[in-house]
Amino acid sequence: MGIVYAGVDAAGQRSAVKLIHQTHASDREFRDRFRREVAMLRLVRGTCCVRILDADAEAEQPWLATEYIAGRTLDDHVARHGPLTGDDLFGLAAGLAEAVVAVHAAQVVHRDLKASNVMLSPQGPRLVDFGIARSLDGTSLTATGLVVGSPAWVSPEEYAGGPTGSAADVYGWALVVVYAATGRQPYGMARPEVLALRVMNEPVDTSMVPAALRPVIDAALAKAPGARPAMDEVLAAVAGAWRERHGEAGIVTWDPAADVTTRLNRVWSYQGQDMAQWPSQPPAPPRRSKFRRFSPVVATVAALGCTAGVLLNLPSDATAGPARPSATPTAPGVSAPASPSATPAAPRTAAELAAALDLALSVMPAAEFSFDGGFTQSAAGAKASGRLVSGDVPDYDDFEMTVDAEEEDPARYVITGGELYLDRPGAPAMDMSDKRPEDATWYALMVAGMAGPYTVQQVVHNSENFHQAGRTYIGNLPATKTNGPLRSLLASWLGTDVSGATSSSYLSYRLTIDERNRPTKFSLTWKVPLDGGGTYASEFTTSYRGWAEDGEISKPS
Repeated sequence: MGIVYAGVDAAGQRSAVKLIHQTHASDREFRDRFRREVAMLRLVRGTCCVRILDADAEAEQPWLATEYIAGRTLDDHVARHGPLTGDDLFGLAAGLAEAVVAVHAAQVVHRDLKASNVMLSPQGPRLVDFGIARSLDGTSLTATGLVVGSPAWVSPEEYAGGPTGSAADVYGWALVVVYAATGRQPYGMARPEVLALRVMNEPVDTSMVPAALRPVIDAALAKAPGARPAMDEVLAAVAGAWRERHGEAGIVTWDPAADVTTRLNRVWSYQGQDMAQWPSQPPAPPRRSKFRRFSPVVATVAALGCTAGVLLNLPSDATAGPARPSATPTAPGVSAPASPSATPAAPRTAAELAAALDLALSVMPAAEFSFDGGFTQSAAGAKASGRLVSGDVPDYDDFEMTVDAEEEDPARYVITGGELYLDRPGAPAMDMSDKRPEDATWYALMVAGMAGPYTVQQVVHNSENFHQAGRTYIGNLPATKTNGPLRSLLASWLGTDVSGATSSSYLSYRLTIDERNRPTKFSLTWKVPLDGGGTYASEFTTSYRGWAEDGEISKPS
């Protein structure tokens, strides 16, 4: 249905960008489908669902950009390496259940759960392709009697011509887990009409599924949709079985979705494969413009699927930039090591990483940075770019930056010595501690609290569930363990300290460092559980480049 491109924005964020073929762009029904997919992707907020970054369904040639997933589809992985086992299988089952719960919470039915629509990423499984999703209100763009989906993965009720609701996704979830555990198609290989008969009449063989998962999978595979458990019940059962596998049963009050996310961070072992050759230096696009540099790739796209959460496989000559002698690209602003032996071993524990960061930043404290983030369920978001220096004043770093807030005009600020200035001659110092979200200058505090090297070090130092993959680190920490500008920022957003307002909230992070232990990318997500279920997740991402020994930032003269 389109061509998928490897896209990089000015902050270095990688994406999969689908540009729809012109022939489909002129088809009104296709546009309706594409418009619905974009709308549904914007509604879904699951950790294990592919994230939409931007889209334009009304453009002359519609396009859609989603996060880039450095991994393979489940069916590709199984074909190459065989069935999943152990924590990888439990993680697949639990992560996919979390994703489907999030889909249903958005009042959406995915309707196309199958192995090729599940990707394995270094952070966990990811559900992609909402091309034939529909709202739970029953509205549909398919004609009466038309079965939409892959024959071996369609639910019995759809073959029978009945309504297709959330129970169909429960059934699809079970099929995917059985396939992951066995490496075999649940109903074998046959012509579509034979598969339809098998789906409606024959049971699925679950004898090779681990005993701890078999009861919930057998229940989910019931031919009658009313006999299947709800998806949140499935998630709770799988998360509980995973807990028992690690000897952690007996907890009465817990959040299955949060538990699954935490455990994935801790034990998920899939390393992923990044086959794309990315531009070595993203361009600086005009204000609010994104994805101005693309590298074309050939991609296989499902007939009705429009999501671009796919593996990008670039030809060898598709590099966007000068050729390098090494086959392994380095991050923007990072010098390649002289030889493999010159690269020091990566830190292995949170304490080692915190110490390595402290030492690296004491030698090279200055860098250029790009920031993008905001608080969910609000317009409190901003982009920023400029220079920073790991500060001498405790808790505070120095910044010289342009901040482009969602509902404010772009403005330049200087933060030095723990004080905030408008970047203009003679500007007076402002107290950062009394800034509130309704103030335009508050966005400078947001950037300082989320992007500063001090915040990176403190988050790592206080982290729990620490997990390493090469020079990328994942962990989390309770919001009550934050301090410095980050704690001040959260308090200013809440109107009170986090220890009283949202003591159960937590932050998860993903940090990548270069071979000299300096940050290259830092993503921080603040998650606030809701009383009625679900979680608010506010995301902030900073990219760093050009670390240097000096780069003093002074207050405006």
